[in-house]
Order: sequence, then C-alpha cells, then structure tokens
Amino acid sequence: MTEADVIEQMVEYQDILLNGVQVFFTVVSAYVVAVWVFLRHAGFGLRLFSFFFLTLVLAFLGRVAYGSQRIHDGFVQTLIELDQTVGLSPTGQAALDNALTGIDELIQNSMNGALVVVYIALFFLTFFARSTLRSKAQTSGSA
Repeated sequence: MTEADVIEQMVEYQDILLNGVQVFFTVVSAYVVAVWVFLRHAGFGLRLFSFFFLTLVLAFLGRVAYGSQRIHDGFVQTLIELDQTVGLSPTGQAALDNALTGIDELIQNSMNGALVVVYIALFFLTFFARSTLRSKAQTSGSA
C-alpha cells in the first residue's frame, strides 16, 4: 500500500466517523421525540421493547466505530512503517503527526463518555420520565 492509498483511506475514515456521529445524533434525537410524544404514555412492555431496540442500534453503531478505529490504527501503523523505510511526504508526515498527537484518542474517549451519559439519560427518560413529568405538572398546577 502506498502513502497516497493510506492517506486516501484515512480521509475516508474521517468521513465514516462523521457519518457515524451524524447517525448517532439522529437516532438519539428521534428517540427523545419518541419518548416525549409516544412512550411516556405507553405501557412498560412497549417502553422495554423500544429501549431494547435503541440498545441494539447503539451497539451496532459502537461495533462499526470499533472496527473503523482498528482499521485506522492499521493505517497509522502503515504510515509509521513507510516513514521508517522510504520516508513520507509533507502530507503523509502531517497525517502521521495528527494521528500520534492523541487528538483521535481524546475524541474517541469523549464520544464514549458522551455515549454512556446519553444512554443513562435515555434509560431514565424511557422508564421514569412519566412519573417525573406528572409530579412537576402537579407541582406547577397547585401553585
């Protein structure tokens, strides 16, 4: 694999990563709307099924992200090997420096942390939002 091939694939990886983030926000936004409009009035069984389905979708996205990250790590390793053998162009060196600074890992860890927080919040909204919304409505109405 040449340096040009690796750089092209790393740019494609960034496109896949951004698409994954876009799908994540779309799924979470749609689920929040579903909780607010439909699931807060639904029975436990439907809420359980909906949360299970959300879990499957998020697990699928996580698996795709994990696989993409492993491939990205392979591209970085290929750039390191090319740098040691034939040297890199300025573009290749910039891509390698960017990958080795830890920014990618910071973004990945931030997304993982955000996923955990969002997942816990969606769990709460799915199973406990009805009682919370009802108690706030009663408190506001009695004042």
